Amino acid sequence: MENETQKLLNVLRRIARAAGYAAWVKDEPEAIKFCVAQYNRVLARLMELEPSIKPLFTPLSESASPQVVRIAAKELLAYFEADTPDFGWAFEVPRYRTGCHPRRVRVRCDVPMSVRCD
Repeated sequence: MENETQKLLNVLRRIARAAGYAAWVKDEPEAIKFCVAQYNRVLARLMELEPSIKPLFTPLSESASPQVVRIAAKELLAYFEADTPDFGWAFEVPRYRTGCHPRRVRVRCDVPMSVRCD
């Protein structure tokens, strides 16, 4: 059951991303209808697996905007990800014994450049 929940959360991430793209492009009205339908299906299955979310989340109407679909998917994700460890892109900066953060390091690329002065 936990494995299925994780798979559904992955689908929610993709729905949120697709709805954000549809909101940005404003090109394909069928795409947002598909996102709404998928969100409602995922929500229905998550309600079966986790009945405690029934009073918190409601299905979206078919006329929902892409922004609303994206926000709803992100909120539903946030509910479930509060209990899971974060394996996202963030990372901790290692601290030295003094408790200071390392200084910024400038990367220098020694690429030969040809300069012409006419």
